[in-house]
Amino acid sequence: MVGFIKKLVLITLVMALLLFPHGTSAEDISRFTKAAKTYTTVQLLTTGYTANDPGETGNGITKTGIKAKYGTCAVDPKVFPFGTKFYVPGYGVAVADDTGGAIKGNRIDLFFDSKDQAFHWGMKRLPVTLISK
Repeated sequence: MVGFIKKLVLITLVMALLLFPHGTSAEDISRFTKAAKTYTTVQLLTTGYTANDPGETGNGITKTGIKAKYGTCAVDPKVFPFGTKFYVPGYGVAVADDTGGAIKGNRIDLFFDSKDQAFHWGMKRLPVTLISK
């Protein structure tokens, strides 16, 4: 995760160099860098699911009413409100748009296009970065 944060800082610095021509005041650069966000990382239990999991209706519609796709995740909305964005190592960005009966507390269920992919993911405790909440 430290590597990910270092990349974000490096990208911010490169953007500053590209956006600010030579002679830009330190005050302007300071305003830009203060606007850069800091992110929180939490340890979460991650699992995988698909629209065809047992007990599902098979229609793939999430609790928020959208069609589930790669990048959708199920959460406990008491912990993570709908719309929360996560960066999950090995998966990518996921958005909280669904719930699940077994998804309680610090746990997220990541959507996969097939049962094989969901089973291959398994159950992993990972440092997940909250992009927005």
